[in-house]
Amino acid sequence: MQMWEILGIDPTHEISAIKKAYAAKLKIHHPEDDPTGYQQLREAYDQAIKLAKRQQKQTSRSDEEPEAFETSVVREEDVSEAGDIAEHEEDELYDEDDGPQRIPRMIIWQEQGKERDDPESQAEHFMERVEELYGKFPSRINPNQWAELLNSDVVWNINLQNGISGRLLDFLEEHYFLPKEVWKLLDSAFHWNGLVAEDKESFLEQYPQVYSYAFAESYEVANMGYSLLLGAGEIDHEAYLHYREEAWLALKHNDLAAANHSLQKARELFDADPAVIRLEAEYGWRSGESERTLAMSNRLIQLCPDQVDGYLYRSRIWMQSGKLPEAVQDLQHILTQFPDHMPALSLAGTCYKRQGDLEKAKEMFQRILALDANDIEAVLALAEINALTIKELRVRREKGSGRVVRRLYGELGKVPLHKRLKNAAYFFVSHKWFSLICIVALHFWIASSFVKHTGETPLAYWSETMRPVNVMNVSSASDWELLSPRVAAVRVRLADASYMAIQEVKVKDNSGKETTKYLSLDEAKKQGLQSNITGHICMGYLDGEAILVVGNYKQAKEIYDSRRIELEGTVRPMPDELKTEIEKWKNRSSKSGISKPLSLSDNYIDATTKPSKKALPSLPLRIYFYLFILGLFYISVLRELRRVSRFFGYN
Repeated sequence: MQMWEILGIDPTHEISAIKKAYAAKLKIHHPEDDPTGYQQLREAYDQAIKLAKRQQKQTSRSDEEPEAFETSVVREEDVSEAGDIAEHEEDELYDEDDGPQRIPRMIIWQEQGKERDDPESQAEHFMERVEELYGKFPSRINPNQWAELLNSDVVWNINLQNGISGRLLDFLEEHYFLPKEVWKLLDSAFHWNGLVAEDKESFLEQYPQVYSYAFAESYEVANMGYSLLLGAGEIDHEAYLHYREEAWLALKHNDLAAANHSLQKARELFDADPAVIRLEAEYGWRSGESERTLAMSNRLIQLCPDQVDGYLYRSRIWMQSGKLPEAVQDLQHILTQFPDHMPALSLAGTCYKRQGDLEKAKEMFQRILALDANDIEAVLALAEINALTIKELRVRREKGSGRVVRRLYGELGKVPLHKRLKNAAYFFVSHKWFSLICIVALHFWIASSFVKHTGETPLAYWSETMRPVNVMNVSSASDWELLSPRVAAVRVRLADASYMAIQEVKVKDNSGKETTKYLSLDEAKKQGLQSNITGHICMGYLDGEAILVVGNYKQAKEIYDSRRIELEGTVRPMPDELKTEIEKWKNRSSKSGISKPLSLSDNYIDATTKPSKKALPSLPLRIYFYLFILGLFYISVLRELRRVSRFFGYN
């Protein structure tokens, strides 16, 4: 099949005709739907363009020896590759019968050399053009210049497109301040929306800024205007746009200090951007700076008289300062353009109610309920308005007022308890269903994490944490023997107590790991470990049973002086190192007159510190994160419960 058959046209050297045919066929052989057909179409297009350019150059170079067009209609095997033409260049420069041929073919060879640049060079050249467009602000925001770049051959080359797409995404992740029109052009050329649909999480993790500006509808800063910045003069546009974004993000997270800082920086560069002025008005309203909000509102109205934001902010300030007629005038201006503007309807209803115009106030809130029957604030406002109307009618006692009062009572009619509960539950669940699901899920996750890391449920863990230390009085040997393993703290009175001249010593090895040793006093001195002594081993008797005690210096001295002591401590199992040292002490003591065998308990009392509870495992950081998120959801739900309780109690 020849290239002209693939393109569906007769042989021609008109480049415009070839491009027109290619564009028509491209609708049939789309690269995503028919990659094989697209590849054949692209090859035929490239061949036809090369031949047409060759014919035009030859015609312009030599009018004396015009080449018949028919000679350029060669078989596909003669022109299927540009290299086939180049291989015969030297043979065609000279003909045995006719002598030298046309020298201008050398120019054609040079052009072909350029067209056969390696893919990396083509991609590099494309990225240079991208950086050049982005670096100049007027061209950056001009969709026509981007469209021209995206219409270049390198973008349509299926073998290069994936590589260029990746390099472009990497660039745009760092340079993302582009108008929505440009993002749409880029997406239509490289089909990034397909990557998002295929694996949104992976795309969002790798290219969060690209996703926010190109695909996230809720990312409001991406929709802010750029064209007005052309009048800003020679400013650092990139820095300005960063300040604008930072201000919006700070307000989104209610970080007023950061928002004010970014707004000030942006204002120093350019002070006539409506988007930033609107952010300043929002900041002024949240921070309670009425004068600043009013000034920004007036400025916004001056720059954008057809937008409602300036009028809305100004009406709030008028209402706050008691200038109700001015507030109503601004709100009516909004409602003339947008009759269903809910915030304007609510503010207008409140203004009319404060002015005493209950009929108009009622009309505003009824319009809100017509748009959203579940608006609790509108329901409560109408109930209050009806109650005020009844009160006025009773004061006036005009003719026919009784009938009106009965009708209003009907609107305020006593709703049965079960119906009020049903309505309140519906309002609550319809507004907070997502929060409720998240609360349940977080409870499961937190409970699972507690059991996994502590072996206890959250309730048991916190109960153990809050429970005070229980110190058990041990007054006999039988009490000591019957101690439960869960009992850790005891209070005991020991008689016939003696200091054993054995020291508890804690030392660190070369790796910094701490170990506990039990040494005789002489051995501790010999090793120079007096400063490492943490306890003194003593022994006393409880109903004839010997009990070992590790005490501090004060306790050891009391035992040495009075041979008796009452103390509190923690019951611990006796380590092997201590048992070994006790055996050595027995041998030394037997030589000093002790002949009967000494029976010691397997546990000893650590009295060096006050008794404490068993150390609980520490909680991982993610549990605290889950608890923080859970608290936020609970706050949101409790606020909604407060609103619903007002609705439930307005009967």
